[in-house]
Amino acid sequence: MIFSMAGNVVRESFNTAMQEATRQRKEDAAKRLDFYNDFQVDYIKEALAAHFSNPDKLTPCFVNIVRKVINRLAMVYVQDARRKVDGTDRDQEIFQEIERGAWLGAKWKLANRYSKLLGLVALRPVWRNGALDIDLVTPDILDVTVGDSPEDMRSFMVTHYPETGLQEELTYSVWTPEAFKRLDYRGHEVEVDTNPYGTIPYQTVWNRVPTDSFWTPGAADLVTIQEAFNEKLTDLLYVLRMQGFGVGYVKGMKGEISSVDPGTFFNLPIDGELGFAATNAPLNESLEVLDFLLKQAAVSNGLPASSLTTDPSDESGVAKVAGNIELEEMRRDDVELFRAYERRLFRLIKTVWNYHNPGRKFSEKAELMIDFYDQKPTVAPDKQAATWDQLLTMGVISPVDIMLERNPDLSRDEAKVRLVEIQEENREFLETKI
Repeated sequence: MIFSMAGNVVRESFNTAMQEATRQRKEDAAKRLDFYNDFQVDYIKEALAAHFSNPDKLTPCFVNIVRKVINRLAMVYVQDARRKVDGTDRDQEIFQEIERGAWLGAKWKLANRYSKLLGLVALRPVWRNGALDIDLVTPDILDVTVGDSPEDMRSFMVTHYPETGLQEELTYSVWTPEAFKRLDYRGHEVEVDTNPYGTIPYQTVWNRVPTDSFWTPGAADLVTIQEAFNEKLTDLLYVLRMQGFGVGYVKGMKGEISSVDPGTFFNLPIDGELGFAATNAPLNESLEVLDFLLKQAAVSNGLPASSLTTDPSDESGVAKVAGNIELEEMRRDDVELFRAYERRLFRLIKTVWNYHNPGRKFSEKAELMIDFYDQKPTVAPDKQAATWDQLLTMGVISPVDIMLERNPDLSRDEAKVRLVEIQEENREFLETKI
C-alpha cells in the first residue's frame, strides 16, 4: 500500500516536470545563476543577434550588478554563526566533526545568497564516502509536490543531467516520506527502495515565509536591470569605437588618398583644405543612463544608492540612516527565518547520521543552539575604551564580556582562559620591567 501511494506521487512529480510552466521556471532559475556567477556573455550575444544585423561588430561587456546586490542583501552570515548542541559531550563532538567536514558555515552563507537570488534553495544531509556532507540543490533541477500548504511537502524530485548531454542518460531521483525511486528519462522506474529516514531528507530555505506558493519569487527585477545595463554598456563601447576618433578629410583634391602618417605633406589646390572632423558621441547621456540603472537596482532592493555608484560625494546623514534601518529590519527578519531553518536541518542531520552510525548516535534530546553575529556600529577606539571603562565601573559587564565582543568566535569559557593568559603575560612583563 505504501509503495502504491508513493507511486502516485512519483507520477505526479514526473508529469509536473514535463509542463511548460515548469520548464520556464527552471530556465529562469538557471539564467539567474548564470548572471550571478559571471556567465553573461552568451546572453548579451543572443540579445545583440536579435537587434543588430551585424552583431559581431559589437563587443559584449558587463559589470555584475546581480552579484553585488545579492551579496549586500544576504547579510545573515556577515560572520558565521556560533553553533552548539544542547545535549551530551558526544553530541557536540559529532556535530563539530560534521560542521568542519561538510563546510556547514560556507553552505549556509551560500544558501542565504541563493535564496535571495532564486527565491529558495534546498539543503540535503547525505551520507557519502563514510562521512556526512551537505548538498545544496537549486530550483533549476528541482520539482516538488505539496499538499495543503507550501510547507506540506509530499515529494522532492531532482533532475540529474549527464555530462555527455545525451537525453537517454538523463535520470531523476524522487524522495517521498515512504520511498526512494530513480527514474529514467521516460519516467520509468529503474530503482525502487524504502526511505530509510522516514522523512524527505531535504530542508527548504525560502527567502520569505511561503504563503500562497512553494516557489517564492527571487531577484527577477535585478536580472531585468542587469540586461538593460549590459545592453547600454555594450552600446557605449561601440559608440566609443566608431565615434571616438576624428575622421580625416581633404577638400579640393580629386581622386582618393590613402591614410597618412604625421609629417606627410600635401600640395593642395587653391581654397583646398585638410583637417579632421570630430564627432559628437552621446557619451554623457549614456553614462547618465548607466548611473540611473545602478541606483535603481540599489534603491529598489533596500540598499543605499551609494552602494552601487562610483560617485565620491557623500549621501546626506538622513539617507544613510534610512538605508541602514531598512537593511537592519530585513536582516532581523532573515535571521529569524534562518534560525528555524538551521534547527530543522540539524534534526535531519541527526536522523541521517543516526541511521548510518548505529554505534555512535546523537542522543534523542540533542537540539541545536545557534547564536547569530550581532552587527555593531563602528566606534573610534578611544570612545570604545571609554565606554567599556564606564560599563565596568557601573558593574554591568565584566572583562569576559569585552573579550567576547572583541572575539565573538570564542566561547565564554575560552574567553576566560584567554583573559587569564593575558593577565599572566602582563604580570610577567611588569615584573621584568621592574
